[in-house]
Amino acid sequence: MDQLSEVESKSRRLFKDFLRNSYISGLQPFLLETSVHYAKALWLTFLAAIVVSTHIVIVNLTLEYIDQPTEIHMAPNLVHVANSPFPAVAVCSSNMISKRQMQTYAAKIYLHQGDNSPTDTPQLALDVDDLARRLLVLANFYLNAHDETPLDLVELGQLHWVLNSYYNGSDYSVHDILRELSPDCVDLVPRGIIYGSPVDTSQLFLKRATSSGVCCIFNYRRPSYSQYPSKRAQDNAEMASLPELIFESNSILNGIQFVLQDTNEDDYTQTYFSNTAFRLQIFPQEDYATIQSNTNGGILVDHNTIVEVPIQPTFFDSSEAVRGVTNQTRRCYFPEEGRRLLNQSYYSLDECLLLCRIESMVQHCGCASSPMAGSSINVAYCTLLDLPCLMRWKRIWYGYTEYPYVQLDDQDDESSIEQCKHCLPTCDGVNFDIVSNVAPLRRTYNSSGYFHGLLKGLTNERPLSIIKLFFRLRFAQATQMDMVGDWVILLNRFGGILSLMYGFSIISYIEILYYLTGKWFVHYYRSFKSKKETSKTDSQSYSLNWEELLPHGTGSSVRQH
Repeated sequence: MDQLSEVESKSRRLFKDFLRNSYISGLQPFLLETSVHYAKALWLTFLAAIVVSTHIVIVNLTLEYIDQPTEIHMAPNLVHVANSPFPAVAVCSSNMISKRQMQTYAAKIYLHQGDNSPTDTPQLALDVDDLARRLLVLANFYLNAHDETPLDLVELGQLHWVLNSYYNGSDYSVHDILRELSPDCVDLVPRGIIYGSPVDTSQLFLKRATSSGVCCIFNYRRPSYSQYPSKRAQDNAEMASLPELIFESNSILNGIQFVLQDTNEDDYTQTYFSNTAFRLQIFPQEDYATIQSNTNGGILVDHNTIVEVPIQPTFFDSSEAVRGVTNQTRRCYFPEEGRRLLNQSYYSLDECLLLCRIESMVQHCGCASSPMAGSSINVAYCTLLDLPCLMRWKRIWYGYTEYPYVQLDDQDDESSIEQCKHCLPTCDGVNFDIVSNVAPLRRTYNSSGYFHGLLKGLTNERPLSIIKLFFRLRFAQATQMDMVGDWVILLNRFGGILSLMYGFSIISYIEILYYLTGKWFVHYYRSFKSKKETSKTDSQSYSLNWEELLPHGTGSSVRQH
C-alpha cells in the first residue's frame, strides 16, 4: 500500500512538473490554489473544448488538402474578347415536325410504295394522310417528351417495313429523316446583320439534329454525324465553306442580330413545350447541342419580343505544376488526357457526358437513339422497332442538371444509379456567362409591314422575334490554377491556428510525447531498480538469523554461507 501511494505521489509530481514547465498556454492555472469550487474543472472543460475544436479544424484542412491540393488564383491581367471564340448559337423551332414537310415526305413514300413494292410482299392500304400521321411517331426519338405516348406496335412494324422498302431494304436513318421533316433554316431565320452589314442567313446556318429537335446552328464547327457517308461529306463541305467570324468589339452594333420567323399555325404538329416560343441554345463551337449536359442551358424567345444576349467569356488555364497531380485530385483533364480518355480528337465535359449517355442507351436497348448519336463513334442506331425500349428508359436519360448513368441489375431495377464519375471539366479553355434582356417588339398595324431597319418589308402574318448577341465587355477576366497549396502552406496554417489558440507548436507535441514515454519510462525504471535494491537488502538481513526463522526455500543459502 505504501508502494502504491509512492507511485501515485511520483505520478503527481511528474504531472505537476509537466504543467509547470510546458510552454502550452493555459496549463499553469491548474497549479494555483483557488477557493472557488469546480474552478479547475470548468477551466479544464473550456481548455478541452478549444483543443478538440482546433484539431477538428486541422483534420478538415488536411482532408481538404488531400482531396484538392490546388488553389485557383485570379490573374490580374485582362484578356481582350477578340481572343475568345464566339460560341455556337442554335435556333430551334418549337414545331418539331413541319406538317408541310411531312406531307411532302409521305407523298414520296406513297408513290414509291405503289411503284416499287415487290409482288410477293403484302401491300399496305396506307394513303398519304395515314402515312403522314404515322410519321409523327418519329418525334418520340427526341429526348424531350415529358409524357410517354402510347405506341401501337402493329403500326410501328408496318411503318418500319415501309421505310425499309423506301430505302431499298437498307437500314433507314431516323436522324436524317427527322432533319428532312423539320422546318428549313431559310424559313426560320430569314434575315441577319453582322458588324452592321446585312448577311445571307442561308449561308451561315447549318441544319442539325439535337437531343430535343432539329435546330439551325450558327458558327458551328462540329463534323457531321449523319448515318450516310455521302451526306456526312456534304455536310462537312458545307461547314468548311462557312466564313470564320472574329468578334472584336463589345458593342451591340458590332454584334450579331437575327430575325426569327415562326411557321404558320396550320404547319404545327407537335411542340416541345405548351407554348410556341423559339428555343435558343448557346454552347462551344465543337460541342453537341444538347441541353441535357450543356452548362449554359437554353433561352426561350417568345413571339414579338427583342431579346438581347450579352455574353461574357472567362478564360482559364492551368500551370505545368498541376500536371503532376492526378486528374481525380485536380478534378480536370488536360486536352491530351481527355482525347485519350474518349479515344477521339475532341474532349469536353459535355462530350464525355454525351458518350456516357450513348453507352447507357446501348447497354439498355442495344442501340442509341439516332438524334442522340451526335458523334462519329461506331454504334448501332435504333429503328422504330427499338422505340418501345427507348420510351421505357427515356425518363432516365432525360435531365437538365446532371446525367445519371444507370446500371441494370439482375432484377432489371432502376434503383442502381451512378454518376459518370470519369467525366471531368477541362483544365484549359473558356467559359461563357450568359444573361438575357427582353423587350417587346412593336407590331405593325398595316399590311405593308415594317418600313425600315432589319424588319423592313416583313409583316406579322407569321410571328416574329429578334435576337441580339454580343460580348458584354471588351475585356475578360483570366483565371489560372496553380499548385500553391503544398505541404509548407499547410504547415503554416497549422502553426498559425495552434499558436493563436493556445501557443501550441510542434515542439509541444514532442514535449507531450516525451512526458508520456521518456519521463514515465525513467520513473518506472527507477522504481523497479529501487525495489530490486530493497529486496536485495532484505535478503542479506536474513543471514543474521537462525535457519528456522527463514522463509521456506532459503535454508540452502544459509548452509552454504
